[in-house]
Amino acid sequence: MGCACGNKNKTQYEVVENGRRVFGPTPYKTTADSVASRVAGRTVREVEKGAN
Repeated sequence: MGCACGNKNKTQYEVVENGRRVFGPTPYKTTADSVASRVAGRTVREVEKGAN
């Protein structure tokens, strides 16, 4: 199991393309924006709380 590292209440982001996650989740919006900008049609969205 991975380390939560105190990010339990922080917003997480993921990169999606055609409704499928292609990267994430990550607590860093700038990282998600960078990954999304590399391919046209990808967007960044917040991960819903309680998805576990």
